[in-house]
Amino acid sequence: MTMDNLKTFRPGSLIRLTGVSLLLAMFVIVSCSDVVNKTPLGQQTSENFFQNEQHAIQATNASYQKLRDWNIHVFSFLGLTDMISDDATKGSTPTDAAQLLELENLTFDAGSGDVNIWWEGNYQGIYRTNIAIKNIPGIDMNTGLRERLVGENHFLRAYYYFNLVRGYGGVPLITSPLSPDEYDQERATADAIYTQVLSDLEYAAEVLPYKTEYSAQDLGRATKGAAHALLARVHLYLENYDQALQYANEVINSGEYSLLDDYFTIFTRQGENSSESIFEVQASESEQGGTGTQYGEVQGVRGQPNLGWGFNRPSRDLDAAYESGDLRQQATILSPWEELPDGTGLTVIQNATMVDDRYNKKAFAPSDHAGARGNSPVNIRRIRYADVILIAAEASYRTGNEGDARMYVNMIRDRARAGNVNTLGIIPENMSPPVVNSMDLSGINSRVFVRFTNDGAAAAEAGIQPFTHDVAGNQPVIEGIDVITSVNGTAVTNRSEFLSALNAQTAGTTIPVDVVRIQHTDNGQNSEEITFSLQVEELLPGVTASGQQLLDAIWQERRVELAMEQKRWFDLIRQGRAADVMQALGKNFVVGKHELFPIPNNEIDLSNGMLQQNPNW
Repeated sequence: MTMDNLKTFRPGSLIRLTGVSLLLAMFVIVSCSDVVNKTPLGQQTSENFFQNEQHAIQATNASYQKLRDWNIHVFSFLGLTDMISDDATKGSTPTDAAQLLELENLTFDAGSGDVNIWWEGNYQGIYRTNIAIKNIPGIDMNTGLRERLVGENHFLRAYYYFNLVRGYGGVPLITSPLSPDEYDQERATADAIYTQVLSDLEYAAEVLPYKTEYSAQDLGRATKGAAHALLARVHLYLENYDQALQYANEVINSGEYSLLDDYFTIFTRQGENSSESIFEVQASESEQGGTGTQYGEVQGVRGQPNLGWGFNRPSRDLDAAYESGDLRQQATILSPWEELPDGTGLTVIQNATMVDDRYNKKAFAPSDHAGARGNSPVNIRRIRYADVILIAAEASYRTGNEGDARMYVNMIRDRARAGNVNTLGIIPENMSPPVVNSMDLSGINSRVFVRFTNDGAAAAEAGIQPFTHDVAGNQPVIEGIDVITSVNGTAVTNRSEFLSALNAQTAGTTIPVDVVRIQHTDNGQNSEEITFSLQVEELLPGVTASGQQLLDAIWQERRVELAMEQKRWFDLIRQGRAADVMQALGKNFVVGKHELFPIPNNEIDLSNGMLQQNPNW
């Protein structure tokens, strides 16, 4: 079979892939690094592959490339992690990809295409790693590189199997390419899958280099720290808290990682592969395509100026989860009339075809790059240092060390303050040019306004109104805006000046805040000057709780710190809280059923009766 034949091969059941079929992955895939050779290899076949060092590298790159694919980290993945949870809703227009509403509303079944797609994608990744793990050891090449590449594939196989076991429970355990008489596979137990995951990660942790030991051209490959971090996460899921803490501390004590000072930077281009990055899926822009990902495209602004699809809308329930003044909310949710986070100065224009259009700011695709939107250069952050610190917090609590648990969770809260100390319960924002141009601001020097107020906070109770906008006659309209002009007598003109003036106050005191309220009416624009007396609150005070309240605080911190990073659903399942949380939102979460996804009907049919369905599906 030649390369041209392999390019057009489309496999069916993932259990039935032959040894030759997925070699297509290894011939046309580029590296996870921008600088690795992206040139296809031409007429290579299963007979002449795995002959030299370059083949070993290319096979490993194929295992990484799968992480960028549609059926691993894009459409169905977002539905099965964010949209299904309380963090997000489907988004886009009401009728676009309406099948995702079945995930959001917990009405999906074993015939769901999204349930099937993610199963397939992960098994495709497993197949690629199995091929590499089997064949690379026999290549005559640099022994250190050979050992490292095998270790990288063990890490990636563990990653794919961890997806499957959390999502579906016990699944077929396949650790080598199958011969034709082995295609029909029974489900292994979940315990057996977890045993394999841990074994693969322990192997990887033993042989992989630290992040700082890689050359620049290999940036983004699996590291010893990534293996330790994923071991910590797996042990947390298994409630092996001693081991979870052990591996989290391996990461923390390695000196390889640190929290970025500015939370807003993490998910920008400047934040890719930063000191906080433990493992992220690499993507790059290229004219020829094939190096990017649709992860950013499907979550990008629907309409001008980003031309994304608008799926995975942050929920209003997520809004309410943030404490007073927590600026991580603004770093997570991209709203209409807000400037894009790419520094272009372009502004999100409200989309009249969408209901409550908001976007995942952590997946924002830059508005100008060489590839099309489907080739966007958005790295997909999968393991952050902050996640590991919160694992250490929970594992410390579970092993009886509440002091360390508080220390770790307060590390995250301290970074979230970004040097600020006070809040009025307001999310301040600078006006974008279209907002400025749409209003008469003569005589008003300030451009800082109130985007959001937390319920129960001083500003909300006093009557400060959040920014409001709507659609009239199919056109977006700004309805009302409260512009802040001074804080306790100090004039402010922008967000930075507002925060500085507020930080100069004393928590617990009541201060005057001057606001100009601008409202649009059928007859034009009305302006009103108002002075509010507001109590200054401490911003994100340190956690001092103990017992269950401390555990609740750690779980709360996981939600707001990792919001819209596809962690929430599996956290709720692991914590045993999914039923309570989902039912409180009116979702029909059935205990004993929805803790796992169903085994896809298609796979059961193709297994000749070997695969058995999960309970209650």
